[in-house]
Amino acid sequence: MSGLLKFITCGSVDDGKSTLIGHILYDSKLLYADQEKALELDSKVGSRGGAIDYSLLLDGLMAEREQGITIDVAYRYFTTDKRSFIVADTPGHEEYTRNMAVGASFADLAVILIDAKQGVLVQTRRHARICALMGINYFVFAVNKMDLVGYDEKRFDEITKQIVELTKELELKNVVIIPVSATEGDNVTTKSENIPWYKGPALLSYLEDVDIKDENEEEGFFMPVQRVCRPDHTFRGFQGQIE
Repeated sequence: MSGLLKFITCGSVDDGKSTLIGHILYDSKLLYADQEKALELDSKVGSRGGAIDYSLLLDGLMAEREQGITIDVAYRYFTTDKRSFIVADTPGHEEYTRNMAVGASFADLAVILIDAKQGVLVQTRRHARICALMGINYFVFAVNKMDLVGYDEKRFDEITKQIVELTKELELKNVVIIPVSATEGDNVTTKSENIPWYKGPALLSYLEDVDIKDENEEEGFFMPVQRVCRPDHTFRGFQGQIE
């Protein structure tokens, strides 16, 4: 499957969105040598005891690094042997939901992270709803931090039930659920030996192969309004690019 895939990562605060994308870039050897060296050096002074902190590849603003959260939408372009990607890593914090909605407006697919210890939260539901409203028809729910629950299949099944309920409530289409560990790399770019009970694909493999069909194709004339023109009180006009 070739062609460009535009996708968004979203979820609650500290669910591991930046770490997940950073791990994909690192594992896929999609970094320049100086980036890789800088990542290793930065990680040595971080909170992971010298282990690589993959989120540093995405969290570019100094304020983000200091607080350990994503504030702005970080777009990354990368290519594997099978496909080209643009990913929008979006903030999980409630205050930055508007930034997350901007990222969703450009995407074909949403990767929504869920903390395996916490399950589906209010912010998870909010982000899923926004993605659906923005016209996204393909969803991957990545149940992250499986390493912190001992790769427990029962815990994954409990969260799967919550996701199924959410899917029915919001009438989401084309939903896939994958157990992952963004920090340890389980089911991120390759299948994990720690999760033998999961028979589906790793996340990157799914993203490389998923066939996105445009179900929102407009017919006829339409013009997104970009500006209101009002030179004086007698006239109000609307300006935009005819699509």
